[in-house]
Amino acid sequence: MLKCKSIYDKPFPEDGARVYVDRLWPEGLSTRHAAVAWWAQEIAPSYELWRHGYVLDRWPEYRERYLQELAARDKQAAIEKLRQSAASGDLTLLYGTDDPARNNAMIVREYLEHGEGFSKKKK
Repeated sequence: MLKCKSIYDKPFPEDGARVYVDRLWPEGLSTRHAAVAWWAQEIAPSYELWRHGYVLDRWPEYRERYLQELAARDKQAAIEKLRQSAASGDLTLLYGTDDPARNNAMIVREYLEHGEGFSKKKK
């Protein structure tokens, strides 16, 4: 089962593998306390996208651009690793923002569930 949670949420055994998919590590939080198996920096948004795009008023544009980045050839090994992890058990994608509906983990989950080429507009 593929889930998304805040990295600040308490870890539970039913989370399975916990993978952090944001660009920057949250200050003051240890990987041990967050129970993170993998910080997937390879699929985090590019610096340019992250720096200029994460504005809630421009969320649809950010989402679309991040989906395009996830489809890049250099991201596919990490994407496949996530797919295999989800297929073999529970996988929880972790995000560091305070918005449970608009975050990188939700976009990565969409990409994993719908595959390459998925980019329908969503508000």
